[in-house]
Amino acid sequence: MPELTRDEMLGLASMLVRRSMSIGRRPGGGFDSVSIMYNDQDPSCREFAELVEEECWRQGAYTIMRGYSSARSRRKYELTPEESLSAMDPIAKAIAETVDARMFIGEEDDPCWSEGVSEKLRLTAPNRQRLYEIMDRRGVRWVYFGWPIPGAARSYGMPVERFREIFFNSIRASFSEEMLELCRHYSEALRGADRVRILAEGTDLSFSVKGRPAIVDDGIISEEDLRNGDVGLNIPSGEVFIAPIETSANGHITFPVAVIPGFGRIDRLRLEFRDGKVASYSAEKGAERFAKFLDANTGEKDRIAELGIGCNPGAEFTGGSIIIDEKIYRTVHIAIGNNTGSYHGTNQASSHLDMIRDMRGGKLLIDGKVVMEDGEPAY
Repeated sequence: MPELTRDEMLGLASMLVRRSMSIGRRPGGGFDSVSIMYNDQDPSCREFAELVEEECWRQGAYTIMRGYSSARSRRKYELTPEESLSAMDPIAKAIAETVDARMFIGEEDDPCWSEGVSEKLRLTAPNRQRLYEIMDRRGVRWVYFGWPIPGAARSYGMPVERFREIFFNSIRASFSEEMLELCRHYSEALRGADRVRILAEGTDLSFSVKGRPAIVDDGIISEEDLRNGDVGLNIPSGEVFIAPIETSANGHITFPVAVIPGFGRIDRLRLEFRDGKVASYSAEKGAERFAKFLDANTGEKDRIAELGIGCNPGAEFTGGSIIIDEKIYRTVHIAIGNNTGSYHGTNQASSHLDMIRDMRGGKLLIDGKVVMEDGEPAY
């Protein structure tokens, strides 16, 4: 049963609005305002976004809903003068300063949409970083609700039906007891920990997480999360993540496949870290895409930002859809770039790039103890 039924979509919309995001009355009075952006290249994505908006209305919330596509983003950068791109977008700034919650439903329908416009994209990077800072300061709740856009499947070289099957299975598993148990294991292992080491083929990377909280992405922003400043979530959910001490990472890690939204796929990307920063990189194919990504962003774009551990048993490798791939059971991921806000880190950057490492055949050690071996939890 790969496709979601209408009843399933109605149930998910209700859960997202009422339980995951707690949309409704504001603690200080009045009602939430919500920004909803969705990929308009797939009718089912639009249908789900409309159901989400209707559920927001039922809770009294005010909404602004906008369609999105990779082609329109590219066209924007092709047509807009550089002077305008360099200035702060007053509409985006007003939204960042006003909304209580923001939602993105979908994903890129063309993961390589920025090719040919990356220089112009770079002009917007400082202001994109500033928008993140505004929303972090205000504690704006956010969700990235992934949706299987057919154009993405074709870009990743995957049959559309199979892509949608993986996507919807991982959404269904997002609130399962098996997922929650895996999250408990790894969050307990990281609680109060200091040193983390990742060992696998082409990989020996270590860093400190001392004093940093382990965050459980279980598909719900709870009252405790809000008190701790943890205001964001992904669905499909199912990961435990933590912000390493930004100057502590040393060693190297190899990612068999890395996909950078807007820039495309890289095969066997190898990163060398020195004192937390990417000191060098190489790849069998696509290294120039990594270079273009770095050049298009600002701030601590090349400094370690996150360790994540995948805990969703319904997720499978898509070859590029990060919202799925970073949740895959038996994987870890490393991110570079921004890690303020809910990550509890100090990097300020216009980007946050996740890269996945399959841990079958590898080990994850925390303070010298093996907590994952061959991708399985070690108790």
